[in-house]
Amino acid sequence: METKLKNIAEIYTGFTQRPPEKSVETFDLKTIQIKDLTKDQVIISDDQLTDLEWSYDSKPQYLKHNSLIVVARGEPRAYVFKGQQNDQVAVSNQFIVVNLKIDEIKPEFLAWYLNHSQAMRSYFEMNSRGSLLMMLSISTLKEASITIPSLAQQNEILTLAEESMKGKGVLAYMQRLTNLRAEYNQAKSEQILMQAKVAQ
Repeated sequence: METKLKNIAEIYTGFTQRPPEKSVETFDLKTIQIKDLTKDQVIISDDQLTDLEWSYDSKPQYLKHNSLIVVARGEPRAYVFKGQQNDQVAVSNQFIVVNLKIDEIKPEFLAWYLNHSQAMRSYFEMNSRGSLLMMLSISTLKEASITIPSLAQQNEILTLAEESMKGKGVLAYMQRLTNLRAEYNQAKSEQILMQAKVAQ
């Protein structure tokens, strides 16, 4: 099945930071900053939430359980929020929020699809504005065509993605071991040279 994202999700941009027109009551909530998110992660962790004092006229829209946030400024990346609405987490307009309206697609799969499918990478490259910093508009995201496999197929793709990440971790570990071995061998070689020098 293929459909536009706007047909299966509620989509809105995060809040715009601007000073209030009149004095308003302030209250505390939490937010998410792009700089705190890593490229390889999908799930947002609690320690990536930042305190924010809300002092705007409008009420914020809080993220819901399984809300996706998509980076709108820079390389488009999707992340899944696993907290609850009563955690009072709102995001700025650096993000576009996607709340799925159907159960036939898992939020983790949609995040994978937006982040890794060739169709979406091409779509974002063709439709994002800006030469130095990519800008993804809400209208572009709404019009994105989403292929929805069966839940079993979605789980299979997510399993493959998880195995790839584990493979990356093993490769990184092996690279660290290789680097440490090279450093050790270099130090050992220098030690042998020093010993040879002293023995003369």
